[in-house]
Parts: sequence; C-alpha cells; structure tokens
Amino acid sequence: MPLYAVFLHHPADQPEGESDEAALAEHDAHGAELSASGRLRFAAPLADPAETVSVRGGEVVAGPYTETSEVVVGFYVIEADDLDAAVAVARQNPINHQGGGVEVRPVAG
Repeated sequence: MPLYAVFLHHPADQPEGESDEAALAEHDAHGAELSASGRLRFAAPLADPAETVSVRGGEVVAGPYTETSEVVVGFYVIEADDLDAAVAVARQNPINHQGGGVEVRPVAG
C-alpha cells in the first residue's frame, strides 16, 4: 500500500498551542486513532522553528525559510489506498481547526 507524508503547518506568527492541554489532547487522540487503524507508520513533532538551520546555496541561514507565513511543526507517515484516501485521513487532523493546515505528499520509492 502506498505511503503518504502528512506535514502539519501552523501560522508562524501564532503560538503553536503546545501548552494548550486541550489542543494537545486532540492531537494525542488523533494519533491514537491512526495507530489503532493500522495506517500510521511514523509520527514526530518538530522542535521550535527558532532552532531550525537551513542551507541555501551553500550558505547556512537561521530559520526554516527567509519569508514564510507558516512553519512545519510536525509530520507523520500513513498508509492509504491512494491520494484521495490519504487526504481524507489528513482532513481529520485537529490542526485544521486550530489555525493551521496540512500538506499531503506521496512518499517516493
């Protein structure tokens, strides 16, 4: 079955809500549901974007990108029959109603 990476995006100018216990509980419940369904292959939150270092044209730059309104705060990899099925799963992620969004990308290989 094909694999899909689901990237969690959050507005760069808003707090991520990591300290918001209710928001975090929603993400925990969503992860538990994905795991129980057998679709989840891997998941991980990412460190604060302030800790990000990028390499552009051989130059090391602080931060994820020079100009962006959103940052990637986590990702997971799921199994799904096709892109439409992966999108249906990703639409259930609580970040969609917590001010952010998701990006679904097929995993090559």
